[in-house]
Amino acid sequence: MLECGMTVDYGQLLLDSDMLRMILFLLKGEEVCEETLDLEEIHKIGPHGNYMTAPLTRKYMKAQSRPKFFDRMNMEAWKKLGSPDAYQVALEKAKELLKSHKVEPLSDSVTQDIRKFIEETEKEWGVPVKNPDFNPTQGFLIR
Repeated sequence: MLECGMTVDYGQLLLDSDMLRMILFLLKGEEVCEETLDLEEIHKIGPHGNYMTAPLTRKYMKAQSRPKFFDRMNMEAWKKLGSPDAYQVALEKAKELLKSHKVEPLSDSVTQDIRKFIEETEKEWGVPVKNPDFNPTQGFLIR
């Protein structure tokens, strides 16, 4: 966010949201109980065994955070996909969302209340009215 929130990078906003989701997942913590420890499986596999293929490991791996823009693939797979940059992926998603999002129209009474608020604020601040026909329910054009 730049200029006191007047300028926003939508791609970065999606990346930040993804990061916050992962942080919140981490802060939630992990449940430690007999099932999640599965000491029987640990003894069965042993200190040099492969725990990644154990059924319980697979079960709990599915519960891990699932970032939308930060991928977890290995380097070879990432390169095969063209080395996608997380920011570029997020920016494309933001553009897609901005193009496809449909805003539900506000009721006439809400529109009138917003218009009245704008007019009162412009008058109070001594701002010359440049667009008296501005309809606050139409939103802003994204270029």
